Amino acid sequence: MDFSGFLLIISIIVISGVIAYLGDVLGRRIGKQRLSLLKLRPRYTAILISIITGVIIAAITLAILAISSDGVRTALFGMKELKQKLETLNQQVADRNAELEEVRKEAENYQKRITELEQKEKDLLASRKALEDQVETLNGNIQELTIQRKNLDAEIKSLQLELDRLRTAVLAIRQGEIVFQDGEEILRGIISGRINVKEVESYLLNMIKRADDIAVKGGAGRDVTIQRAVFVIGDNFEQTVEKLASSRDDSVVRVMVSLNTLKGEPVITRFLIDVNQKIFSKGDLVFNRQVVLEPGQTNTDTLLAEILQELNTVGVKRGILPQREKVGSLPALNLTETSRKLNEMKGPVTISVYADNDIYTIGPLTVHLDVREKETPQG
Repeated sequence: MDFSGFLLIISIIVISGVIAYLGDVLGRRIGKQRLSLLKLRPRYTAILISIITGVIIAAITLAILAISSDGVRTALFGMKELKQKLETLNQQVADRNAELEEVRKEAENYQKRITELEQKEKDLLASRKALEDQVETLNGNIQELTIQRKNLDAEIKSLQLELDRLRTAVLAIRQGEIVFQDGEEILRGIISGRINVKEVESYLLNMIKRADDIAVKGGAGRDVTIQRAVFVIGDNFEQTVEKLASSRDDSVVRVMVSLNTLKGEPVITRFLIDVNQKIFSKGDLVFNRQVVLEPGQTNTDTLLAEILQELNTVGVKRGILPQREKVGSLPALNLTETSRKLNEMKGPVTISVYADNDIYTIGPLTVHLDVREKETPQG
């Protein structure tokens, strides 16, 4: 409580005490003098004076309070209006509360809408990310398809060239232009035993290169992709390397045709390996044959042809590798001299065939003929 309020209360108490005192004094005087007011008995007049004194005290108190406080004046004289204002304010508060409730519900709806929009935004961002990934994937697929298209274009060109080659091959088949037969030997060589894998590979690659030149000269064509005319079938190259690298003996290596090859086509080949063994030493008797010559009846050319045929048969049986279906050869001078001698002889004759030098599996079987009359065949 501030000082002015405290002073107001003190003032009211003092004034009320003074008025009460004056009223009491006045009442006692009226009582002693037995005065009458409004024709009342003195006793009742004293009571009336006390009542009037109390009323005055109350009136003065109210007047002081009304003068000193707007709130008291309002409470005393404006209560109805204040009540009406209070009711109006309560109604306004109720209306504002209703509006506030509506605003709160609307805010909740907006909040829900905002939450939904945020979730939709997240979904859209996720969809956007997925679409960006899909676009990136599609771009990668486009690049891959572009590469595939280029590869397919190149393959189409290659197939077109292959088609042209096949057409040429079909035409060659119709015309019978086969330049290499299946099983035909292109090249042969000797490789030493006990060498390592790299040396074997180098030797075989060199043979393929030499065979390539031979094949092109023979009418084969080079592949358009790698420009080679000789191909080794399947795993034959690796298998050959493995066998030769593990061998302790000298070996004969032959490049053999695996399929009939038409003019202009590459040659499909394989390697064949044989141990290069010694078959005959120089001067060994290869075989002999006894014939009876009749002057004027014996055809020496036919007889010599049979000898050469038998020579090939014996050479193959003994293990000499044929080349162009032959393993043996005779010097021309020896053949001429033998023919001359046979024409001059008659009766039983022994024709002996001797090795001119050491003969190995790789061949050839080089021999010379010896003709003697009345000689018993040896061996």
